[in-house]
Amino acid sequence: MRLMILALMCTCVSVLGVAGEGMWLPEQLPKIGDDLRQAGLETPPERFADLTGHPMGAIVSLGGCSASFVSPEGLVATNHHCAYGTIQFNSTAERNLLKEGFLAATREDELPAAPAPRWRLKALNPRASRHHRLLP
Repeated sequence: MRLMILALMCTCVSVLGVAGEGMWLPEQLPKIGDDLRQAGLETPPERFADLTGHPMGAIVSLGGCSASFVSPEGLVATNHHCAYGTIQFNSTAERNLLKEGFLAATREDELPAAPAPRWRLKALNPRASRHHRLLP
């Protein structure tokens, strides 16, 4: 019985706690705009609610990971674990890029991405998202 009362008290106390951090949907950002500005955000939060405009239109889905356009030519930046398949694709037995790493010194030195779908959000519909498939 004491254990049940203790569990109930802990539950009540935890419900009273409020956290300001977390993951927010883009359309929620204008609602917390004052807090974001207080935290140092200089970009108007309303700009993040437009998923097809700048800067949100630069976000790309790599199928489980996200990336961002960093050049008008379609170069994207992402986390290492998201690019693992592409790094593996460009590796050979003689040149293991996963172990040795790689840096393209010139545009001509850049390696192609592995053949995989990449998506950019074209429009948002409350019933279904529409995506525009990027060329490989």
